[in-house]
Amino acid sequence: MTEKRTISAEELEWARSYEVDQLKGWARFPKDGERFEALDNVEVDYLTHWQAPFTGGGKGTLTKGTRIRVTVDAKRPEPVGVNAYPLDKSLEKLLVPEAERTSPKYGGFSLWIPIAQLNKEFRLIAK
Repeated sequence: MTEKRTISAEELEWARSYEVDQLKGWARFPKDGERFEALDNVEVDYLTHWQAPFTGGGKGTLTKGTRIRVTVDAKRPEPVGVNAYPLDKSLEKLLVPEAERTSPKYGGFSLWIPIAQLNKEFRLIAK
């Protein structure tokens, strides 16, 4: 039987710093509010936000040419990933199941895009 253990905040910070160091050699870190366009069809993770102590989500595909706006926390200018929002609001219907979208406690959705994926599968279109 494998032992379960808790990962400490220090271990998480070490892992985040290590990943950022690996990205620094080749990746560009985005600025808050920049806009990007998918170079091809791209599988992404999405998060559903709720008016409750819960976050859900899943995977979906953005089609080639889909445009997004990223948010970057000023406290972490070199993140391992960013929250993003499609510029075309109708994308929500394609990604988030209707049962979730129509729930009274549903509070919207966002995309989660790792920096490596952002650099490889998207192009910057506006600063």
